[in-house]
Amino acid sequence: MNLLQQISSLDFPAPLPTTLHLIEQRFDAPRLPDIPAAAKEAVLQIKPLVDHANGSVIAVGVGSRGIANLAIIVRGVIDQLKALGARPFIFPAMGSHGGATDEGQRHVLAEFGVTEEAMGVEIRSSMAAQQIGQIPDGPALFQDANAAQADYTLLINRVKPHTDFRHRIESGLSKMAVIGMGKQQGAAIMHAYGTYGFKNYLEPAMRLYEANSNLIGGIAIVENAYDQTARIVGLPVCDIGAEAEAALLAQAKAWMASLPFPEIDVLVVRHIGKNISGAGMDTNIIGRLLIPRQPEDFGGPDIAVIAALDVTPQSEGNASGIGLADVTTARLVSKMNWTTMYTNAITAGSFGIRRSKLPITLAHDRQALQVALRSCGKAPEEARIVFIQDTLTLDKLWINDPLLDLIGSKPNLSRIGETPLTFDAQGQMTSPWQFD
Repeated sequence: MNLLQQISSLDFPAPLPTTLHLIEQRFDAPRLPDIPAAAKEAVLQIKPLVDHANGSVIAVGVGSRGIANLAIIVRGVIDQLKALGARPFIFPAMGSHGGATDEGQRHVLAEFGVTEEAMGVEIRSSMAAQQIGQIPDGPALFQDANAAQADYTLLINRVKPHTDFRHRIESGLSKMAVIGMGKQQGAAIMHAYGTYGFKNYLEPAMRLYEANSNLIGGIAIVENAYDQTARIVGLPVCDIGAEAEAALLAQAKAWMASLPFPEIDVLVVRHIGKNISGAGMDTNIIGRLLIPRQPEDFGGPDIAVIAALDVTPQSEGNASGIGLADVTTARLVSKMNWTTMYTNAITAGSFGIRRSKLPITLAHDRQALQVALRSCGKAPEEARIVFIQDTLTLDKLWINDPLLDLIGSKPNLSRIGETPLTFDAQGQMTSPWQFD
């Protein structure tokens, strides 16, 4: 008997709200007016690159995150490098993503619009890496073999708060060098050191890349609360893992979106996914860490129960982070690519072991919401319920009646409409959203 057959007879009814209120949340959000021009200008900010570009073969590392306007930014960088007389090519800098295969990583880039045809240059995808050094009493460091054969390497990545730890340097160019450019081998070794390794080894790792590799700099992207490109900055390698990258992280944190309520009894998340966050759901938003021996003091709201209903198509079955939820659906579980998900989770070491556990799985959305409501520790009529598309999309959200009283005390919130909570005959949600 398969999973769906076993759980289809489960029946734990609870009264769900009949009406949801559509809330708009406004953020301070600067936005670049001309992204290609900003990408080209960022290249020119890296003086050593400008001085040595003419005639040089330059490996441009591109990752696997759902960065806004990624293809536009990469094309702008490539065009500027060509204008300087360089001969660029692209390589995937994404650790174990794409199932840790050459073609899998090439396919991930294509999903983001980064193809040879669109970029106008060759993409050289290989999982081969070579060691460039080792931190004393710490991890060995690696570089993509194709990148190592170029004259210079340039990385492109977003700088943002990390989903696993807090420190001066978190997610950005430093992490991409060690984890992304290091391929599966580098990612697995670094992750084996857990939170301690990321806090203590990212910065010294960058000094080894500066001394022992051809890494010349990086293009740092900072996004606003609406997942829009706010800044593009070029950093020479000496500034990666140093004060300049730390300042960009501080800016990213100041612009980051958040859930507007300090306590939520049930959070309903339409989609999790690797294109949403490396953790499937951004832990900075939901306030859950789930890393062995790390305290759950990550900030964010106090959420009793999280229901995750589906995984994004772009994730192609990689539901890493599903363990951050308490309840899920058979629809999501049926889409899981266990090989890809477990490869990612096991490579991530302590960061992946708890986040990849399967939550209570129900046959459909209605059952998932009912079980979440029964399990949140509040009477159904008092429970505060929030519905969101995903942890990247927080400008519009839906709430039930018990949260309405808080709207007036928050000047950045306004109620802009209401909608019924409805389901089809199979128990799949049809409002406030429909699933494909």
